[in-house]
Amino acid sequence: MKERLITLGLALAALICFYALLVPKPGVDAGGSRPLSTDAGPDGYLGAWRWLAAEHIPLVSLRDRYPALSDPTVAPGVFGNVLIMVLPQQLPFKADEWSALDEWLQSGNTLLVLAALDDTPQWAIGNSSDPRSALQRASGMSFTTEGQAPSLREWLEPRPIEAVPQGEHPLLRGVQSLYAISELPASRWRAHDDALPLRIARWSDAPQGVLWLKAYGRGQIIVCALASLLSNRALDHADNALLLSNIIAWTRADAGRVIFDDAHQGLVRFYDPARFFADPRLHRTLLWMLLLWLVFVLGPQRLRAAPDRWQRVDETALIEASGRFYTQAVDPVDAARALLENFFNLLRRRLVLPENGAPLWQWLESQAAISDEQRRELQDLHARVCAGKRVNLMRLHNFLSTLQGQLT
Repeated sequence: MKERLITLGLALAALICFYALLVPKPGVDAGGSRPLSTDAGPDGYLGAWRWLAAEHIPLVSLRDRYPALSDPTVAPGVFGNVLIMVLPQQLPFKADEWSALDEWLQSGNTLLVLAALDDTPQWAIGNSSDPRSALQRASGMSFTTEGQAPSLREWLEPRPIEAVPQGEHPLLRGVQSLYAISELPASRWRAHDDALPLRIARWSDAPQGVLWLKAYGRGQIIVCALASLLSNRALDHADNALLLSNIIAWTRADAGRVIFDDAHQGLVRFYDPARFFADPRLHRTLLWMLLLWLVFVLGPQRLRAAPDRWQRVDETALIEASGRFYTQAVDPVDAARALLENFFNLLRRRLVLPENGAPLWQWLESQAAISDEQRRELQDLHARVCAGKRVNLMRLHNFLSTLQGQLT
Protein backbone atom coordinates (compact mmCIF):
# COMPACT_ATOMS: atom_id res chain seq x y z
CA MET A 1 0.00 0.00 0.00
CA LYS A 2 2.85 2.36 0.84
CA GLU A 3 4.45 1.75 -2.54
CA ARG A 4 1.20 2.61 -4.35
CA LEU A 5 0.84 5.85 -2.40
CA ILE A 6 4.38 6.81 -3.31
CA THR A 7 3.65 5.99 -6.96
CA LEU A 8 0.50 8.13 -6.85
CA GLY A 9 2.41 11.07 -5.37
CA LEU A 10 5.15 10.87 -7.97
CA ALA A 11 2.61 10.58 -10.79
CA LEU A 12 0.76 13.68 -9.62
CA ALA A 13 4.03 15.59 -9.23
CA ALA A 14 5.00 14.64 -12.79
CA LEU A 15 1.64 15.87 -14.09
CA ILE A 16 1.98 19.17 -12.25
CA CYS A 17 5.47 19.74 -13.65
CA PHE A 18 4.27 18.88 -17.16
CA TYR A 19 1.37 21.30 -16.90
CA ALA A 20 3.47 24.11 -15.43
CA LEU A 21 6.31 23.83 -17.96
CA LEU A 22 4.76 22.72 -21.24
CA VAL A 23 1.03 23.48 -21.39
CA PRO A 24 0.18 27.05 -22.55
CA LYS A 25 -2.03 28.90 -20.11
CA PRO A 26 -5.06 30.66 -21.66
CA GLY A 27 -5.80 34.12 -20.43
CA VAL A 28 -8.54 34.75 -17.92
CA ASP A 29 -11.83 35.08 -19.73
CA ALA A 30 -14.63 36.91 -18.00
CA GLY A 31 -17.13 34.93 -20.07
CA GLY A 32 -20.61 36.17 -20.81
CA SER A 33 -21.49 38.50 -23.63
CA ARG A 34 -18.77 39.82 -25.97
CA PRO A 35 -18.76 42.55 -28.66
CA LEU A 36 -19.33 40.18 -31.59
CA SER A 37 -21.68 40.54 -34.51
CA THR A 38 -23.08 37.10 -33.61
CA ASP A 39 -23.63 37.79 -29.89
CA ALA A 40 -27.21 38.42 -28.79
CA GLY A 41 -26.21 39.27 -25.22
CA PRO A 42 -26.23 42.79 -23.76
CA ASP A 43 -22.66 43.56 -24.88
CA GLY A 44 -22.98 41.92 -28.32
CA TYR A 45 -23.41 43.69 -31.64
CA LEU A 46 -26.02 41.38 -33.15
CA GLY A 47 -28.64 44.15 -32.91
CA ALA A 48 -26.56 46.49 -35.09
CA TRP A 49 -25.90 43.64 -37.53
CA ARG A 50 -29.59 42.75 -37.91
CA TRP A 51 -30.67 46.37 -38.20
CA LEU A 52 -28.14 47.11 -40.96
CA ALA A 53 -29.05 43.85 -42.71
CA ALA A 54 -32.72 44.88 -42.63
CA GLU A 55 -31.67 48.12 -44.36
CA HIS A 56 -29.96 46.01 -47.08
CA ILE A 57 -26.48 47.17 -46.12
CA PRO A 58 -23.83 44.61 -47.25
CA LEU A 59 -22.20 43.17 -44.12
CA VAL A 60 -19.09 41.09 -43.45
CA SER A 61 -18.00 39.29 -40.28
CA LEU A 62 -14.20 39.52 -40.56
CA ARG A 63 -12.74 36.37 -39.01
CA ASP A 64 -9.22 36.75 -40.41
CA ARG A 65 -6.42 39.20 -39.76
CA TYR A 66 -6.27 42.58 -41.49
CA PRO A 67 -4.35 41.49 -44.62
CA ALA A 68 -7.68 39.89 -45.60
CA LEU A 69 -9.11 43.42 -46.10
CA SER A 70 -7.52 43.41 -49.56
CA ASP A 71 -9.51 40.29 -50.47
CA PRO A 72 -12.31 41.19 -52.94
CA THR A 73 -14.64 38.74 -51.19
CA VAL A 74 -14.30 40.83 -48.00
CA ALA A 75 -14.31 44.33 -49.47
CA PRO A 76 -15.06 44.24 -53.22
CA GLY A 77 -14.75 48.01 -53.54
CA VAL A 78 -11.36 49.68 -53.31
CA PHE A 79 -12.86 52.51 -51.21
CA GLY A 80 -16.03 53.33 -49.30
CA ASN A 81 -15.95 50.44 -46.81
CA VAL A 82 -16.38 50.76 -43.04
CA LEU A 83 -14.52 48.65 -40.47
CA ILE A 84 -15.88 48.53 -36.90
CA MET A 85 -13.12 47.78 -34.35
CA VAL A 86 -13.83 47.28 -30.63
CA LEU A 87 -11.05 47.65 -28.04
CA PRO A 88 -9.59 46.07 -26.00
CA GLN A 89 -9.22 43.06 -28.26
CA GLN A 90 -8.98 39.44 -27.13
CA LEU A 91 -6.64 38.28 -29.90
CA PRO A 92 -3.41 40.35 -30.06
CA PHE A 93 -2.60 42.31 -33.19
CA LYS A 94 0.37 41.29 -35.32
CA ALA A 95 2.87 43.75 -36.77
CA ASP A 96 1.97 43.07 -40.41
CA GLU A 97 -1.69 43.84 -39.69
CA TRP A 98 -1.01 47.52 -39.06
CA SER A 99 0.61 48.09 -42.44
CA ALA A 100 -2.32 46.33 -44.14
CA LEU A 101 -4.80 48.48 -42.19
CA ASP A 102 -2.90 51.71 -43.00
CA GLU A 103 -2.89 50.92 -46.72
CA TRP A 104 -6.57 50.02 -46.62
CA LEU A 105 -7.50 53.28 -44.87
CA GLN A 106 -5.43 55.48 -47.17
CA SER A 107 -7.30 53.99 -50.13
CA GLY A 108 -10.45 55.78 -49.00
CA ASN A 109 -12.02 53.54 -46.35
CA THR A 110 -13.25 54.31 -42.83
CA LEU A 111 -12.27 52.88 -39.45
CA LEU A 112 -14.75 53.20 -36.57
CA VAL A 113 -12.99 52.49 -33.27
CA LEU A 114 -15.08 51.87 -30.14
CA ALA A 115 -12.63 51.80 -27.23
CA ALA A 116 -13.48 50.98 -23.62
CA LEU A 117 -11.94 54.10 -22.09
CA ASP A 118 -14.77 56.05 -20.45
CA ASP A 119 -16.78 52.87 -19.84
CA THR A 120 -15.75 49.44 -18.53
CA PRO A 121 -17.90 46.54 -19.74
CA GLN A 122 -17.69 43.15 -18.06
CA TRP A 123 -15.98 41.55 -21.07
CA ALA A 124 -13.11 44.05 -20.88
CA ILE A 125 -11.98 42.68 -17.50
CA GLY A 126 -10.72 39.41 -19.00
CA ASN A 127 -8.53 41.15 -21.60
CA SER A 128 -4.88 41.57 -20.64
CA SER A 129 -4.27 44.07 -23.48
CA ASP A 130 -4.45 47.83 -22.90
CA PRO A 131 -6.87 49.51 -25.34
CA ARG A 132 -4.73 52.66 -25.39
CA SER A 133 -1.74 51.05 -27.11
CA ALA A 134 -3.83 49.58 -29.94
CA LEU A 135 -5.85 52.80 -30.16
CA GLN A 136 -2.70 54.90 -30.48
CA ARG A 137 -1.32 52.63 -33.19
CA ALA A 138 -4.60 52.62 -35.12
CA SER A 139 -5.47 56.30 -34.86
CA GLY A 140 -2.30 58.08 -33.75
CA MET A 141 -4.17 59.48 -30.72
CA SER A 142 -2.86 59.18 -27.17
CA PHE A 143 -4.89 59.55 -23.98
CA THR A 144 -4.21 60.58 -20.40
CA THR A 145 -6.56 59.94 -17.51
CA GLU A 146 -8.34 62.62 -15.59
CA GLY A 147 -10.15 60.15 -13.41
CA GLN A 148 -10.70 60.11 -9.71
CA ALA A 149 -11.19 57.29 -7.23
CA PRO A 150 -14.46 55.48 -7.99
CA SER A 151 -17.26 55.75 -5.49
CA LEU A 152 -18.87 52.76 -3.79
CA ARG A 153 -21.98 53.24 -5.87
CA GLU A 154 -19.98 52.85 -9.10
CA TRP A 155 -18.76 49.45 -7.86
CA LEU A 156 -22.22 48.28 -6.85
CA GLU A 157 -24.34 49.22 -9.87
CA PRO A 158 -23.85 50.15 -13.55
CA ARG A 159 -23.33 53.84 -14.28
CA PRO A 160 -25.16 55.47 -17.22
CA ILE A 161 -23.14 57.85 -19.41
CA GLU A 162 -24.62 60.67 -21.50
CA ALA A 163 -22.82 62.53 -24.27
CA VAL A 164 -23.93 65.47 -26.38
CA PRO A 165 -22.81 66.90 -29.74
CA GLN A 166 -19.94 69.41 -29.89
CA GLY A 167 -21.19 71.80 -32.55
CA GLU A 168 -22.68 70.74 -35.87
CA HIS A 169 -21.42 68.02 -38.17
CA PRO A 170 -23.00 65.70 -40.77
CA LEU A 171 -22.27 62.72 -38.51
CA LEU A 172 -24.45 64.29 -35.81
CA ARG A 173 -27.36 65.43 -37.97
CA GLY A 174 -30.46 65.03 -35.81
CA VAL A 175 -28.45 63.66 -32.86
CA GLN A 176 -29.33 65.32 -29.56
CA SER A 177 -27.72 62.92 -27.09
CA LEU A 178 -25.82 59.65 -26.90
CA TYR A 179 -26.13 56.93 -24.27
CA ALA A 180 -23.68 54.38 -22.90
CA ILE A 181 -23.36 52.39 -19.71
CA SER A 182 -20.37 51.34 -17.63
CA GLU A 183 -20.88 48.19 -15.59
CA LEU A 184 -17.67 48.83 -13.63
CA PRO A 185 -15.86 52.02 -12.58
CA ALA A 186 -14.03 53.88 -15.36
CA SER A 187 -11.89 57.01 -15.54
CA ARG A 188 -12.36 59.96 -17.85
CA TRP A 189 -9.71 60.41 -20.52
CA ARG A 190 -8.37 63.39 -22.45
CA ALA A 191 -7.16 62.90 -26.03
CA HIS A 192 -3.81 64.25 -27.27
CA ASP A 193 -2.80 64.41 -30.93
CA ASP A 194 -0.55 66.78 -32.86
CA ALA A 195 -2.86 66.40 -35.86
CA LEU A 196 -5.72 67.92 -33.83
CA PRO A 197 -8.60 65.54 -34.58
CA LEU A 198 -12.03 67.11 -34.77
CA ARG A 199 -13.96 66.59 -31.53
CA ILE A 200 -17.62 66.19 -32.42
CA ALA A 201 -19.12 64.97 -29.10
CA ARG A 202 -18.38 65.39 -25.39
CA TRP A 203 -19.67 64.45 -21.98
CA SER A 204 -22.94 66.12 -21.11
CA ASP A 205 -21.56 67.41 -17.80
CA ALA A 206 -17.88 67.98 -18.68
CA PRO A 207 -15.75 69.31 -21.54
CA GLN A 208 -13.90 66.02 -22.14
CA GLY A 209 -14.53 64.60 -25.60
CA VAL A 210 -15.95 61.16 -26.33
CA LEU A 211 -16.11 61.18 -30.15
CA TRP A 212 -13.47 62.37 -32.64
CA LEU A 213 -13.03 62.45 -36.41
CA LYS A 214 -9.63 62.34 -38.06
CA ALA A 215 -8.60 62.32 -41.72
CA TYR A 216 -6.25 59.54 -42.80
CA GLY A 217 -5.08 59.76 -46.39
CA ARG A 218 -8.17 59.45 -48.55
CA GLY A 219 -10.02 57.79 -45.69
CA GLN A 220 -10.92 58.73 -42.14
CA ILE A 221 -10.90 57.39 -38.60
CA ILE A 222 -13.77 57.85 -36.15
CA VAL A 223 -12.78 57.25 -32.52
CA CYS A 224 -15.29 56.77 -29.72
CA ALA A 225 -14.24 56.44 -26.08
CA LEU A 226 -17.34 54.32 -25.31
CA ALA A 227 -17.26 50.64 -26.29
CA SER A 228 -20.89 50.10 -25.27
CA LEU A 229 -22.30 52.84 -27.52
CA LEU A 230 -23.50 50.46 -30.26
CA SER A 231 -24.02 47.37 -28.10
CA ASN A 232 -27.36 45.58 -27.93
CA ARG A 233 -28.22 47.16 -24.59
CA ALA A 234 -27.52 50.75 -25.73
CA LEU A 235 -28.26 50.88 -29.47
CA ASP A 236 -31.96 51.73 -29.03
CA HIS A 237 -31.27 54.38 -26.36
CA ALA A 238 -31.05 58.12 -27.03
CA ASP A 239 -29.82 58.77 -30.59
CA ASN A 240 -27.24 55.97 -30.80
CA ALA A 241 -28.92 54.28 -33.75
CA LEU A 242 -29.17 57.61 -35.58
CA LEU A 243 -25.43 58.17 -35.07
CA LEU A 244 -24.68 54.74 -36.57
CA SER A 245 -27.00 55.51 -39.48
CA ASN A 246 -25.25 58.84 -40.11
CA ILE A 247 -21.80 57.19 -40.01
CA ILE A 248 -22.77 54.53 -42.54
CA ALA A 249 -24.53 57.01 -44.81
CA TRP A 250 -21.66 59.52 -44.70
CA THR A 251 -18.72 57.11 -45.14
CA ARG A 252 -19.95 54.09 -47.12
CA ALA A 253 -19.92 54.06 -50.92
CA ASP A 254 -22.63 52.36 -52.95
CA ALA A 255 -20.52 49.20 -53.35
CA GLY A 256 -18.99 49.45 -49.89
CA ARG A 257 -19.55 47.05 -47.03
CA VAL A 258 -19.73 47.35 -43.25
CA ILE A 259 -17.15 45.00 -41.75
CA PHE A 260 -17.30 43.84 -38.13
CA ASP A 261 -13.87 42.91 -36.74
CA ASP A 262 -14.89 39.68 -35.01
CA ALA A 263 -11.47 38.04 -35.37
CA HIS A 264 -9.77 40.14 -32.71
CA GLN A 265 -12.61 39.41 -30.31
CA GLY A 266 -11.92 35.69 -30.57
CA LEU A 267 -14.21 34.59 -33.43
CA VAL A 268 -11.67 33.30 -35.98
CA ARG A 269 -11.62 30.77 -38.77
CA PHE A 270 -7.90 30.04 -38.43
CA TYR A 271 -6.16 28.09 -35.66
CA ASP A 272 -6.07 29.99 -32.37
CA PRO A 273 -3.94 28.34 -29.65
CA ALA A 274 -5.62 30.32 -26.89
CA ARG A 275 -9.07 29.12 -27.92
CA PHE A 276 -7.79 25.56 -28.33
CA PHE A 277 -6.40 25.36 -24.81
CA ALA A 278 -9.46 27.13 -23.39
CA ASP A 279 -11.86 24.65 -25.02
CA PRO A 280 -13.64 22.65 -22.27
CA ARG A 281 -13.70 19.58 -24.52
CA LEU A 282 -9.90 19.47 -24.36
CA HIS A 283 -10.01 19.69 -20.57
CA ARG A 284 -12.53 16.84 -20.33
CA THR A 285 -10.44 14.67 -22.64
CA LEU A 286 -7.29 15.29 -20.63
CA LEU A 287 -9.16 14.55 -17.41
CA TRP A 288 -10.34 11.18 -18.72
CA MET A 289 -6.83 10.35 -19.91
CA LEU A 290 -5.48 11.26 -16.48
CA LEU A 291 -8.02 9.04 -14.71
CA LEU A 292 -7.29 6.08 -16.99
CA TRP A 293 -3.56 6.57 -16.54
CA LEU A 294 -3.88 6.64 -12.75
CA VAL A 295 -6.00 3.48 -12.85
CA PHE A 296 -3.28 1.81 -14.91
CA VAL A 297 -0.49 2.99 -12.60
CA LEU A 298 -2.26 2.04 -9.40
CA GLY A 299 -3.96 -1.05 -10.79
CA PRO A 300 -3.29 -4.72 -10.01
CA GLN A 301 -0.10 -4.97 -12.10
CA ARG A 302 3.07 -5.82 -10.21
CA LEU A 303 4.99 -2.71 -9.22
CA ARG A 304 8.21 -4.60 -8.38
CA ALA A 305 10.13 -6.56 -10.99
CA ALA A 306 10.95 -10.23 -10.40
CA PRO A 307 14.41 -10.81 -8.86
CA ASP A 308 17.16 -11.40 -11.35
CA ARG A 309 18.71 -14.82 -10.66
CA TRP A 310 21.40 -14.57 -13.33
CA GLN A 311 24.94 -14.76 -12.00
CA ARG A 312 28.00 -13.63 -13.83
CA VAL A 313 30.50 -16.24 -15.05
CA ASP A 314 34.14 -15.43 -14.38
CA GLU A 315 36.60 -15.13 -17.27
CA THR A 316 38.30 -18.49 -16.59
CA ALA A 317 35.05 -20.41 -16.73
CA LEU A 318 34.08 -18.54 -19.91
CA ILE A 319 37.36 -19.48 -21.62
CA GLU A 320 37.05 -23.07 -20.46
CA ALA A 321 33.50 -23.32 -21.78
CA SER A 322 34.60 -21.85 -25.13
CA GLY A 323 37.46 -24.34 -25.31
CA ARG A 324 35.15 -27.27 -24.64
CA PHE A 325 32.84 -26.05 -27.37
CA TYR A 326 35.58 -25.88 -29.97
CA THR A 327 37.05 -29.25 -28.98
CA GLN A 328 33.66 -30.85 -29.56
CA ALA A 329 32.83 -28.96 -32.74
CA VAL A 330 36.24 -28.94 -34.52
CA ASP A 331 38.24 -32.01 -35.62
CA PRO A 332 41.59 -32.21 -33.74
CA VAL A 333 43.57 -32.58 -36.97
CA ASP A 334 41.87 -29.47 -38.44
CA ALA A 335 42.54 -27.57 -35.23
CA ALA A 336 46.24 -28.55 -35.32
CA ARG A 337 46.47 -27.54 -38.99
CA ALA A 338 44.91 -24.14 -38.16
CA LEU A 339 47.39 -23.58 -35.30
CA LEU A 340 50.34 -24.26 -37.61
CA GLU A 341 48.97 -22.06 -40.40
CA ASN A 342 48.40 -19.18 -37.99
CA PHE A 343 51.96 -19.55 -36.67
CA PHE A 344 53.51 -19.45 -40.14
CA ASN A 345 51.21 -16.59 -41.23
CA LEU A 346 52.46 -14.50 -38.29
CA LEU A 347 56.01 -15.04 -39.49
CA ARG A 348 55.04 -14.29 -43.10
CA ARG A 349 53.35 -11.03 -42.01
CA ARG A 350 56.61 -9.92 -40.42
CA LEU A 351 58.52 -10.78 -43.60
CA VAL A 352 55.89 -9.17 -45.85
CA LEU A 353 55.14 -12.43 -47.60
CA PRO A 354 51.79 -13.83 -48.78
CA GLU A 355 49.87 -15.27 -45.84
CA ASN A 356 49.11 -18.68 -47.27
CA GLY A 357 50.18 -20.78 -44.23
CA ALA A 358 53.17 -22.37 -46.04
CA PRO A 359 56.18 -23.28 -43.82
CA LEU A 360 59.37 -21.16 -43.79
CA TRP A 361 61.96 -23.87 -43.14
CA GLN A 362 64.91 -22.08 -44.75
CA TRP A 363 64.21 -18.88 -42.83
CA LEU A 364 63.90 -20.80 -39.55
CA GLU A 365 67.27 -22.51 -40.14
CA SER A 366 68.88 -19.08 -40.24
CA GLN A 367 67.40 -18.04 -36.88
CA ALA A 368 69.69 -18.58 -33.93
CA ALA A 369 66.82 -17.93 -31.49
CA ILE A 370 65.61 -21.50 -31.83
CA SER A 371 67.62 -24.71 -31.51
CA ASP A 372 68.03 -27.48 -34.07
CA GLU A 373 66.07 -29.78 -31.80
CA GLN A 374 63.10 -27.33 -31.80
CA ARG A 375 63.23 -27.04 -35.60
CA ARG A 376 63.21 -30.85 -36.02
CA GLU A 377 60.28 -31.15 -33.57
CA LEU A 378 58.33 -28.47 -35.46
CA GLN A 379 59.00 -30.26 -38.78
CA ASP A 380 57.92 -33.56 -37.26
CA LEU A 381 54.67 -32.08 -35.90
CA HIS A 382 53.95 -30.42 -39.26
CA ALA A 383 54.53 -33.71 -41.09
CA ARG A 384 52.19 -35.62 -38.76
CA VAL A 385 49.45 -33.05 -39.19
CA CYS A 386 49.83 -33.04 -42.98
CA ALA A 387 49.58 -36.84 -42.90
CA GLY A 388 46.26 -36.58 -41.04
CA LYS A 389 47.62 -37.96 -37.78
CA ARG A 390 46.43 -36.63 -34.45
CA VAL A 391 48.77 -34.68 -32.17
CA ASN A 392 48.46 -33.32 -28.67
CA LEU A 393 46.76 -29.96 -29.26
CA MET A 394 47.67 -28.49 -25.87
CA ARG A 395 51.33 -29.45 -26.33
CA LEU A 396 51.28 -28.07 -29.89
CA HIS A 397 49.75 -24.79 -28.74
CA ASN A 398 52.28 -24.34 -25.95
CA PHE A 399 55.18 -25.27 -28.25
CA LEU A 400 54.14 -22.74 -30.91
CA SER A 401 53.67 -20.04 -28.27
CA THR A 402 57.21 -20.68 -27.01
CA LEU A 403 58.66 -20.45 -30.52
CA GLN A 404 56.73 -17.23 -31.20
CA GLY A 405 58.08 -15.69 -28.04
CA GLN A 406 61.67 -16.64 -28.96
CA LEU A 407 61.36 -15.23 -32.48
CA THR A 408 59.79 -11.96 -31.43
